[in-house]
Amino acid sequence: MRIPRLLFALLLAVIASVPAHAAEPPFPAPVEAAFKRAKQSMMSDPDGTLREIAAAEALAQRIGDTRQRTLALATAHWLAAEAHLRSNAPDKAGPMLAEALRMIQSVREPIKLRGDLLMSQGAYFMQSDKAAQALKNFQDAFEVFNKAGEPRSQAIALQNIALLYSAANDNDSAEKYFKRAAGAYSGDPALSVSLHNNRGNVLMVLERYSEAEAEYNAGLALVRSMDNPLLEARVLGNLARNQVEARKFTAAQATLSRGFALTKGVGASAMRRHLLATAARLAADQGDLARARRLIDECFAGLDLKDTGVELRTAHLYAYRIYREIGDLRTALTHMEALRRLNDEAAKVATTTSAALSAAKFDFQGKELEIEKLNSEQLRKTAQFQRTLFLSIGLATLIVIAALAWGLLTMRRSRNKVAAANIELGESNAALEKALKAKTEFLATTSHEIRTPLNGILGMTQVMLSDPKLDPQTRDRIGIAHSAGVTMRALVDDILDVAKIETGNLTVETTPMDLRAMLQDVTRMWQEQAVAKGLAFRLELTHAPCWIMSDAGRLRQIVFNLLSNAIKFTEKGAVTVRAIDEGEGAARRLKLVIADTGIGIPADKFDDIFESFRQVDTSTTRKFGGTGLGLTICRNLAQALGGDIHVESNEGQGSRFIVDLPLVPAEAPAAVEGPGAATGNSMLILDRNPIARSMLKTLFEPRVATLRFAASPEEARIMLGDGGVTHLLIDEATAKAGEDEVMATIQMLAAAAGDAAITVLWLKPEDETKSQLFAAGAGQIVEKPVAGAALIEAVTPRAEEKSPPSDTDRLATRAA
Repeated sequence: MRIPRLLFALLLAVIASVPAHAAEPPFPAPVEAAFKRAKQSMMSDPDGTLREIAAAEALAQRIGDTRQRTLALATAHWLAAEAHLRSNAPDKAGPMLAEALRMIQSVREPIKLRGDLLMSQGAYFMQSDKAAQALKNFQDAFEVFNKAGEPRSQAIALQNIALLYSAANDNDSAEKYFKRAAGAYSGDPALSVSLHNNRGNVLMVLERYSEAEAEYNAGLALVRSMDNPLLEARVLGNLARNQVEARKFTAAQATLSRGFALTKGVGASAMRRHLLATAARLAADQGDLARARRLIDECFAGLDLKDTGVELRTAHLYAYRIYREIGDLRTALTHMEALRRLNDEAAKVATTTSAALSAAKFDFQGKELEIEKLNSEQLRKTAQFQRTLFLSIGLATLIVIAALAWGLLTMRRSRNKVAAANIELGESNAALEKALKAKTEFLATTSHEIRTPLNGILGMTQVMLSDPKLDPQTRDRIGIAHSAGVTMRALVDDILDVAKIETGNLTVETTPMDLRAMLQDVTRMWQEQAVAKGLAFRLELTHAPCWIMSDAGRLRQIVFNLLSNAIKFTEKGAVTVRAIDEGEGAARRLKLVIADTGIGIPADKFDDIFESFRQVDTSTTRKFGGTGLGLTICRNLAQALGGDIHVESNEGQGSRFIVDLPLVPAEAPAAVEGPGAATGNSMLILDRNPIARSMLKTLFEPRVATLRFAASPEEARIMLGDGGVTHLLIDEATAKAGEDEVMATIQMLAAAAGDAAITVLWLKPEDETKSQLFAAGAGQIVEKPVAGAALIEAVTPRAEEKSPPSDTDRLATRAA
């Protein structure tokens, strides 16, 4: 899978903007002239570039000075490789760059040419799907430019690193590097416009809309001084989309009007199509669907929707929503198919790049620290220069004026050179990232909204089933409803996990777990289904380890999905689950084998079944059902746990799925006595959801002396002011619904709670979020989803020591 063409083009444009080697003496005039002509034709005539380079190379062979001749020949190789990269011929560029770097090995001191070659080779690695090598090249280039005293090139290297992280959907890291690039150099208006625009795109993806707008406005101020209307229109298009996302409709309309005025008469250009798509989205958000349709029709006029590029992915998303809203489902479906095609491409790129960077993360930690150190040194030198300049200003006024005049002249020349180049600002990359993130957020939000009432149903049915007074017939009916709810929740979790896999956000959490207890628990439900179907069911734990280090929830998910398939596709015979401890020491492995005597799998389909939404054939789907997500999730989870999964099967005789994982033994926790009764506690729960409140009431009412509920942070603050509350439980969604920022809300409640124990329920908090919550006053964080028993034990423990949580309970706690 190749990296998106527009992102790659942006990298080339940024790299190409590096000027000639100012630190080196100039080459002889004929060679310099040939190189200049080659650079001028680079964007418009790659073949002409190669002819000029060949002429320059022939002239370079005649240079008498050995060092000058070597540098001139290496420069010719570099420019030729750049031309091949722009002609989409990386196979020709790669050897040239490697040979040029070999040629200058004897030059020991840092020279700018070496950094230029490393950056171009990094672009070659990106086009060849080698993200880790590309990252190393950009980092090495940064070091070379730092030692050679080239701050402008340092900024370009940092921008390239940022774009690489952005391609991997790691926008937090991308923003960090864009910020560093801004601090490294600001003397080139064209480069600064690129930086402000790209940083604004990343901030928009991160939903930091006000900061993004500030970046776009800074870029606009610079680009207007350059008198480049089309470049200004590109930045205006991004600013308008950011304003629409921030619901600033009046400002967005004014921005779009300016953009349309600048692109008037340029025809169906990519920039104008982006403006039309954003204007259509704005009209739809304002309820004017007729205008929205006219605009989106114009956006896609003359295009084959089956062959659009990734730069129109966001436009397809807007089109799908608009046509669906007005009832034109046929056209909406066409755009949805295009969206899915582009989304699959984007997801593969993001996942591949993210995996490569994650795998290289440890190796590059030293580089990260070194860049930090080099940046600090650069800042120190800058500060020292400023102090010297300040102290000398009274004695050297004429020198300062001359220096300023020289600086302005240099900046103007640089601006004119770069303004003539067609710098690709990466608008499509931001659209891609935004739309991909929108899909993931849609799935996460939808699954969360489904989970909320579903967890309420499961919680209440679980409470009802625990009632010994329930008659058998009612218990059976409630049990059926509970089992159906569990199945539905598993499906919702599968869909969300696939979204995480696509965006590289799948995580595992390694803790001590009882493997045997987990397998006995997860197989209990499937054993009943197997017996009901007339199948024999065997769980073999003779050679299984007991306590190990792993992610119990993810391991349970793998076994659950594999057992679901085994029983689904087996009509007669048996299903067997076997756990085996193999090897010794560092080579010790855990093998989980799920075998069945079902329909089997053809050998040529072994790889296909692990792809999303794929089954052996369509008749399988019609007969047995299913989404085709289970095995995809199993393989990605197994790989995330450090292992893999493979299948052995004979068609018509059955299948064996073998999960092969590293085995790290763990100590069994010491047993503690059961908790005793809790008395005298007064609990206040901040949760506005009526289903959740009903479930929490059932859980906690028997365990506290007084239980009260608040539907808003302000109501909770007033109730806390009355005193007497010993436990405060805060739900994330309700805290976020307040008028203030969520951390300020929790800080306010913590101040009002006094000595009360404060617990926050939060959906999968990041480490930074946990730190902020603790700093705001939270004494304990309970990660959602959490089982009822685990929540009771975390919030109102009845003994001095708590039992270790089960594999389904993921708690993040800290002493109050």
